Amino acid sequence: MSFSASLSLVDLPTSMSGRSPNQPHGGHGLLGTCGDGRRRNASPLVSGIRRVFVAVVCIGVSCGIWSSAEGQVTFQTLIGNAVSDDIHTEAVTNAISRFRDNDVDGCRAALERIRSQDEKLPPTGMMMARLWLGANQVPAARAELEDTVIKFPADPEAYLVFGDLAFQDRRITDASLLFGKAAELTASFTGNAKRQRDFQIRGHAGQAAVAEAKKDWEGAKEHVQAWVDLDPDSASARQRMGNVLFHLEKYDEALKEFAEAKTLDAKITQPELMMARLYDEAKEPDLARQSVEAAVKAAPEDLMVTLGAADWFLAHGDLDAARSTGEVALKLDPKSLDARIVNGTIARVSRDYATAELLFEEAHSQSPRNFPASNSLVLVLAESDDKDSLRRAVEMAETNVAMVKDTALQTPALITLAWTYYKTGKTAESENILGQIMQNNALTADGVFYVAQILFDKGETEKAKELLGRVLANQALFASRADAEALLAKLKAGSE
Repeated sequence: MSFSASLSLVDLPTSMSGRSPNQPHGGHGLLGTCGDGRRRNASPLVSGIRRVFVAVVCIGVSCGIWSSAEGQVTFQTLIGNAVSDDIHTEAVTNAISRFRDNDVDGCRAALERIRSQDEKLPPTGMMMARLWLGANQVPAARAELEDTVIKFPADPEAYLVFGDLAFQDRRITDASLLFGKAAELTASFTGNAKRQRDFQIRGHAGQAAVAEAKKDWEGAKEHVQAWVDLDPDSASARQRMGNVLFHLEKYDEALKEFAEAKTLDAKITQPELMMARLYDEAKEPDLARQSVEAAVKAAPEDLMVTLGAADWFLAHGDLDAARSTGEVALKLDPKSLDARIVNGTIARVSRDYATAELLFEEAHSQSPRNFPASNSLVLVLAESDDKDSLRRAVEMAETNVAMVKDTALQTPALITLAWTYYKTGKTAESENILGQIMQNNALTADGVFYVAQILFDKGETEKAKELLGRVLANQALFASRADAEALLAKLKAGSE
């Protein structure tokens, strides 16, 4: 049984949409996937290993919802901020081990003993709910939460987690009511001052997210400010404040909040890149570009900032700027996997397949199980006229499909496999795969081009033209866009 690390609205700042316009859809964009394997929506652009525009894009929860990345539930994630010492560490860790070994009853009994000795800890049902959520067993977690509400009606935490779950499902009204109930209970909660403070922070984070979802930016500001007052050293709170202030058109103040967040946590995204993403969302590309350029100027030696800038230029079709910025990133760290993949992507979009193959080969050798590197290498090899290269592309594509079986990467891997089959004359096999993916509405922009190409070869030109017209109506860049535009132009010329 695998466990996951928790994500929360407290830990992860959010934008209204809950996603970045630059994130890949289904993982099959220019790089082939998101590095963490999660499916994302919108424009299918870069970085497959590490997103550099993620700072204010993720909608998490106030606490208790868990990420898809594998991790281990620990004493701290289970107990939270309930106690300040580690006197229960060994006992709680043993209980977690029982759960991991499928001894659920033994785990519950152990947690009940610990809780009976220290009532400052969360109710047993709350701790069990966290474990179930960590194992991605939401129904079981809900059952524990319902039981906790009955046995501990004055404890706010179950309502907070129910609010989290509702918000994650985009049931905004339900989330609002649940967070409101949690706030009511928190005001009179006396069981543990540390837990009460934690509830206050989580409650304001949740209510702020609800306000953001309703585009009630003044309301969101009120709750985020309360969060900042409770925890002035929280980088996440400052990021959220920056996001809210931006939507209130207080751009200078927003930048200052992002800068403060960066001061509190040096690992977070450069403030100007956060502003660039928000300007993109606001459809202000000129201001976004100015922010990107300002970010590079402010941190010229920062690899991730440079890669972020290259990403932005590529996403906006400025291949010359993307190429020159990407080259700077490689000079900053010639061994960087990210830099190789980004530069390989730029070369692929530029149709410089020799350079792209070289860079993706290096990336694949550096990290053989890295899907973006191997998938991108397959797509470049598939453009070759060399039979050995084409045969290798098919073999790698088949290996990738097996490697990512039953994960979110399965669809992008299958789309790539279908394209390699088509390029090697296995048109029937290619059609079968793409047809199934189309039925599930899971085709990416590149996948649509592949289908259109097959339809064109079969003489079904009107269907091909219709598909291409749809995908090219969107201004988003994708790796095969130039080929798609050329094919559409050919189809239009043929019908005149």
